[in-house]
Amino acid sequence: MSFRFPPVPAIGVSALSAVMVVACGSVSEAPTPLSSQSAAHYSANGSVVGAQATSALDATLLTAIQLVPGTAKKLAAGRDPAVTTSSGRLNCAGGGTATMTIKGASAVEENNGRFDANEVYQLAFIDCRGAAGQAVLNGAVTMNVVSATRGATAVSLSTTTLRAASTRGVVSFIGSADLQRAVVNSGSGSKVTTRVLASGLDITADSNGGTGNFTLSNIDLTREAKYFGGVLLSTSYGGSHGLAGEFAGQAFDYNVATQDGATFDANGVPTQGTWLVTLRSQTVLVTVADGSMRVEIDEAKDGTIDRSFSMPLGLFGADAG
Repeated sequence: MSFRFPPVPAIGVSALSAVMVVACGSVSEAPTPLSSQSAAHYSANGSVVGAQATSALDATLLTAIQLVPGTAKKLAAGRDPAVTTSSGRLNCAGGGTATMTIKGASAVEENNGRFDANEVYQLAFIDCRGAAGQAVLNGAVTMNVVSATRGATAVSLSTTTLRAASTRGVVSFIGSADLQRAVVNSGSGSKVTTRVLASGLDITADSNGGTGNFTLSNIDLTREAKYFGGVLLSTSYGGSHGLAGEFAGQAFDYNVATQDGATFDANGVPTQGTWLVTLRSQTVLVTVADGSMRVEIDEAKDGTIDRSFSMPLGLFGADAG
């Protein structure tokens, strides 16, 4: 595995680049005090990786939901009664195509233009982007529909090839996750709540000229997105996950707890929130508010803050979230 990234300023580190260099502190050596730069790396990482993965998975489910209404005519011609499947190629609203195969239900259910419980969707994306300007998708996924009602969908998703590209970078997935997505409309506005549950996901993150391979574990993250007139206003996250990987032959493995309501603006920059990063020998408490980030380091994990510092949010990393 290789990591490539540009030179990092002493404190002004971009968040995803921070993810890739965070492993420079060895977990196999005797604990040493964290430098301010390393603490900033951990802090940026704590707010980025889980949020970016959750957003990409939400975009994947949303794109599939948007494609389904077009299946009635497009897929009916590809129905195979012998194996109870319908298949065909669909045009994605924002460009690209998706080949979709539906099985597991009756012909009426498969072509009614909506998800139904017990249906299985197999999708192969080619530069597919949904109607809301979400991530561009490539690769294949399988979605088993657990439940589907008006405004709420739950699926079990699995993939070995999915790639989701957005302005924040590209995230690739291998593994399985349970997704629960609910939409509440109010006038011209809406609130979308997506919960991601998974025991483990292998991801590759490409951003800012760097590539990192990671394992997310014990994932329980909830994303809340607010829209007005179809335009994303802000997102917030809460929950927890583990993050592990390897850099320069040294392994890292730690946990991140995101306080409910950690908020990001429409560009993915954190505006307020609290993250607790638990390392092997230290904890790092991160608080974002009023345009700045405060980092508090507990070197002995004894509840005592041994060192703290603040920095402008602009130095925290423009690509957070």
